[in-house]
Amino acid sequence: MRLVHLKDVVTLGNVAIGFLSAVLAIEGDVQNACYLVMAAFVLDFCDGIVARLTKMSNEFGKELDLIADHVTYAVCPAFVVYAFFRVPDSGFLNAFIAYCMGMVPLVFGCVRHARNEVYDIDFPRFFLGTPRPVSAFYLMSLIGAGIHVGKYLPHEYVPTYKYFLIPLFIWIAWNNLSFRPFVSHHGRKFNKKFKFFMSVAVVMLVISGIATAKTGEPWLLDCLLFHMLVYTFLSPVCYDKGDLDGYKEYVIAKKAEIAEDMKPKA
Repeated sequence: MRLVHLKDVVTLGNVAIGFLSAVLAIEGDVQNACYLVMAAFVLDFCDGIVARLTKMSNEFGKELDLIADHVTYAVCPAFVVYAFFRVPDSGFLNAFIAYCMGMVPLVFGCVRHARNEVYDIDFPRFFLGTPRPVSAFYLMSLIGAGIHVGKYLPHEYVPTYKYFLIPLFIWIAWNNLSFRPFVSHHGRKFNKKFKFFMSVAVVMLVISGIATAKTGEPWLLDCLLFHMLVYTFLSPVCYDKGDLDGYKEYVIAKKAEIAEDMKPKA
């Protein structure tokens, strides 16, 4: 029996685009590398649709999707972040900072993946901790903002402008391991408020994408950053009644489970 089906090919396309993002970053094209992480998300979104249309949803596909997401949203962004901070021929200190910042999404992404798999972190209709795509989008959009700023505030005048992003990058990565609820599409029927804001988001992304294509400026990444902030801080206004029933008790129980497992074994 064939192991890889159409849905899995779409999932592997997600990995391929993510890897191309890393390659472009290594080659010095950081801005387009950021766009490719967004492009990879499109295939990540589509593999579930293809699985339902072809009636081929299975455990293999789910596991492959998890691995693909980890590569695209944790491993590949690490190269983009490194390339963003690395200034050629700038000495050991800059190379060390770039290496450490590249490790941030990689390390926290690995720990999150292990935590969620081992302790089955799964609250109905929500992700707990910043979802991997959202974390990657934050990083890519902030890098886009840094590139934007860099065009108008040259390095010789503001030599450390990108280093103001370091605490933000660390905060975003740290929130991967939080238990903060983020709206999930799994098992959720979106209400009218969610549908309205999602429609507005799509229209804004299309318009900003056209503006980027016309001007060459990273307006699409700026728009993405705005959407990530709205998703993080304003989406609770759209929650359905009872969405978070049992949430506090669930988090307390999971934290206790993790604490117990972390105790030294005899």
